[in-house]
Amino acid sequence: MKTLRKTIAVILSAIMIFACCGNAAAADMTKEVWDTRWAEDTKEISAAVTMFPGSDENDRNIAWYSASEDGYALLSGINGTEKITAASKETAQGDYRLSVSFTDLAEGEYTYKCVSGDFESETYSFSVKSADTFTAMYVTDIHVGEDDEDVFAVRDSAFKTNETFATAYNKAQQTGDGLDLIISSGDQASLGLRSEYAGLSSNVYTKSIPFATSIGNHDRKSVDYKYYTNLPNESEIINFKSYIGTDYWFRQGDVLFLMFDSNNTSMAGHRYFAKQAVRENKDCKWRVAVFHHDLYGGRIPHRESENALLRLLWAPMADEFGFDLCLLGHSHYYTMSNVLYNNKTVESIAGKDSVTDPKGTIFMVSGSLNNPRDDTDEEGNEPPVGENIGYSYLTTEMIYNLLEFSGDSITIKSYTVESDELINTFTINKTSKEGGHKYRTAMSLLNPLVHFITRIVNVINNIGMYQDYKDQGHDVPFFEGLIG
Repeated sequence: MKTLRKTIAVILSAIMIFACCGNAAAADMTKEVWDTRWAEDTKEISAAVTMFPGSDENDRNIAWYSASEDGYALLSGINGTEKITAASKETAQGDYRLSVSFTDLAEGEYTYKCVSGDFESETYSFSVKSADTFTAMYVTDIHVGEDDEDVFAVRDSAFKTNETFATAYNKAQQTGDGLDLIISSGDQASLGLRSEYAGLSSNVYTKSIPFATSIGNHDRKSVDYKYYTNLPNESEIINFKSYIGTDYWFRQGDVLFLMFDSNNTSMAGHRYFAKQAVRENKDCKWRVAVFHHDLYGGRIPHRESENALLRLLWAPMADEFGFDLCLLGHSHYYTMSNVLYNNKTVESIAGKDSVTDPKGTIFMVSGSLNNPRDDTDEEGNEPPVGENIGYSYLTTEMIYNLLEFSGDSITIKSYTVESDELINTFTINKTSKEGGHKYRTAMSLLNPLVHFITRIVNVINNIGMYQDYKDQGHDVPFFEGLIG
């Protein structure tokens, strides 16, 4: 079965296609048109051109697959056209992932194209503008995925992804100044395969809007997430990273985004990373953490022991570093916590549409984009959401969230795709840089013994993943598989 999946992955990654123009032309694309273009074009999806965030709003990172080791990007803007040589990394399939960074960009309109060997991409456009106010889309558990029983699974889940991105893009255009960032809190793919990431990249939006991804447990199932991404400010802590990636940060205006790999249990490593990121961005008013695992609103009884452990590890991080908002995934249920500090509710949000200077953190989980769950789990149970949850919403529709950052506030608006229903709106206000946070002194609850144990557990987990990758036929060096 694994061999069959690998074979399908290689075939699909070579033939999957989608000719994308550099604007939002796919916004109203029907399923029939999508299927036709998927079957007729071969160039763009196999290259999987994707834009990721750079260190701040004036930077962009680009990556694409290439048969050639050498390539470049042509960037055109207010200062003319610049040719930027790409860095290359050999992939598990034996070709290359090429990457370039556009840095120190002035405000204005830009276009770029990627060139390598016989490949020349379409021309894509993007904007650089002041980050005093901006809008980010937040989704989770996209799950573009292969299925042994459905040869069109990647095509169809990629279409649903494009449909959601298009809906969010249009809504952001209608209600504000457009969409500036897309955030995904993990499980971009179902099996972690090259073909799934190529399918994910078939949408037009992540070629022109930075796509900030975190690592989910499904992304870790194979090695290919490592070759898909080109991310800024990655943690370089030894004996901390996994083979496919690690924590990273970027900022946009007054907001520091901390992107964590919550599959990694080493809290000493996460804490050191967060401390360094916060130190380098002292002037940021807002701190938004993004990681995959749900802590409070899972609704699935057999996961509660896992959630309790995760709360023990991650809640002190949120308290110590004053995270205003944590964007999570994994459970596939839409929930928003009360304002929490020390794992307890300090202010309920039930019946409210805003809080001002909250004395803690709000933890939010969006429903899965491609695999939403209804109100029962696999065993038919309907467990309570939990005392720390202030709002929840059950639907089998796709959900997306627009986060409007505007200086002193973050407004969250959550919509369903199919019925275009505004299911929740909530605003966090801060009247000062600190707001109501009570910052803890270093290590007050992050016990050194816990740090030691979680670090050992992470090494053991990485060894296990290393062996899984070897069993899949990947030639992963042991040392690199152990520490990244």
